[in-house]
Amino acid sequence: MSDETEMERKILDFLGRNGKSKALIISKEFGLNRSTVNRHLYKLQKSKQVFGTNETPPVWDLMEKRNEIKPEERSPTTRDTCEEKRVRDLLRSGGLKAHQIATELGQPTKPIKKQLYSLEQEGKVQKCAKTSIWTLNEEESYEESDHRLGSNSGLSQCFDVISVLGKGGFGWVYKVKHKFDGKIYAVKKVVLTPEADSEVKALARLDHPHIVRYITCWPDSENCTSTQERNKVSKTSGSSSDVVTFERSGCEENDDDADDDDDEDDDVSDVTSGMASLGVTAESASAAGPSGNLDSLNHSKMYLLIQMEFCEGGTLTTWIKDRNLRNKQRNTEEIHKVFHEIIIGVEYIHSNNLIHRDLKPDNILFGTDGKVKIGDFGLVAAQTNHSGDPIERSKKRGTLQYMSPEQENKRNYNEKTDIFPLGLVWFEMLWKLSTGMERVKLWKDLRNQRFPEGFCDSYPTENKFIKEMLSVTPEDRPHAKDIKEKLEMFFPLDQNLLSQKTI
Repeated sequence: MSDETEMERKILDFLGRNGKSKALIISKEFGLNRSTVNRHLYKLQKSKQVFGTNETPPVWDLMEKRNEIKPEERSPTTRDTCEEKRVRDLLRSGGLKAHQIATELGQPTKPIKKQLYSLEQEGKVQKCAKTSIWTLNEEESYEESDHRLGSNSGLSQCFDVISVLGKGGFGWVYKVKHKFDGKIYAVKKVVLTPEADSEVKALARLDHPHIVRYITCWPDSENCTSTQERNKVSKTSGSSSDVVTFERSGCEENDDDADDDDDEDDDVSDVTSGMASLGVTAESASAAGPSGNLDSLNHSKMYLLIQMEFCEGGTLTTWIKDRNLRNKQRNTEEIHKVFHEIIIGVEYIHSNNLIHRDLKPDNILFGTDGKVKIGDFGLVAAQTNHSGDPIERSKKRGTLQYMSPEQENKRNYNEKTDIFPLGLVWFEMLWKLSTGMERVKLWKDLRNQRFPEGFCDSYPTENKFIKEMLSVTPEDRPHAKDIKEKLEMFFPLDQNLLSQKTI
């Protein structure tokens, strides 16, 4: 008997012995949180074994006693409405307050709160009493994810999976708890390709307080058995072999010039030996990629799992969004402190002969101590080859919204391509954007060094630095080291502020 079935049996026995009970009473009896008990109760209600009254919160009892309850007290069958689905979809990207959800959905706060409390009763969401932030129930979040961590990955022996932090073309990121040391970590699961191996090598060589700390990595294979995965399998033209197709990170295009394919060779040099040390050949790894042959892996996909520190402070995106939604104006000293830490991290990356290529608020996080941590090195590339000569590259990789002009237009670029998005990020931190529409209208002008009315007057020094960082010509942009020195010269930071948490 599974743990789920056993718990439901215990709840039925409890109701049989004690009669009408609320979820809180049942949760105290079994030492569980209320949201978990609610989830079991609504599951039992769906199978017509229990029922709940129309009270808030409902009183639960066995279905066989339903005739003893007056019709007006009976609770209607719970349905996952479109509104509920939209709320839950929003919460999958992270915790939010009720008014933030209402703003995102363009609805009044009151009905959203009602929806949230309804979902809480069903055990689907939970609310933090201290912060009033709503999150998906941890079990719900994990169970509803489109992808599970492989059973052969070793995670089940060492980790408890808490929730899915993110998913997309890059793969999946999980929040996990180590069973032995009790600490929380992030584990990123990506298709094992030379690019993934390159990311690990970059993380392993970077050791800095403003870079997400790498712990370890290991390979994993998983059978392609689900309907969703099999739907991704298609026949290639002129071939009888099955091919599995995966989304790729960033905006890489397939119509690059032939010589573009060579500009990444030095990024992944020695990758074959690195992957071989994991027990995987480059050929078998690429077979799990965008155009690999499934037969060679017996319908298995190869993955790389990367264990990193968990940044519980969230992302710079949330930092900016919270300020915009709450009309919370952070003082410029605090903004300069955060941006100073970002620049220090980028300077360190560049000093290690690397280019990040995907700097944006989503990839800038805050650690437990509130300090900036730059993450997601999935598109990292080397600046020079083994001979020390600059690598000519022109692939369109990264996030289009923050991409430099030369990167967007597939012209040759170097580490200066990282400076352009930093100019956009600094502007976002300084200037409050009330709506998404306002942001869309402003963004094109901003990328062309045209600022909104009032910005230059409000930030007479910052606007000059940002304009320089947004130069169309890479040679006209400053190096990260130069920006750091100017920040320290024009905006000296108070030592007390430096020791304070940012969030």
